[in-house]
Amino acid sequence: MMLSHLPSTLARVRQEVDALPAEERAALMMVCVKKMSYQDAAQTLGISPGMIKNHLLRGRLTLIRNLNLEGRKGHSAGQVGSSLSSL
Repeated sequence: MMLSHLPSTLARVRQEVDALPAEERAALMMVCVKKMSYQDAAQTLGISPGMIKNHLLRGRLTLIRNLNLEGRKGHSAGQVGSSLSSL
């Protein structure tokens, strides 16, 4: 298995995460990377859990689109969020 492309792929993902609007980036980092609950992330940001879910969905969909993952098997919005924990 060839992994030589991995560093450049991770750099690209980081670049796309950094380019997200602040609210979406914060929600993704808190829930997907730091493993905070929706409630805890919402409380930290001073917004409702529903808004956290909204920011997560929009952030994940933006990443899917910008990383050209649309329609690829194994790249749903939820799976993209779960993959962020490896950053």
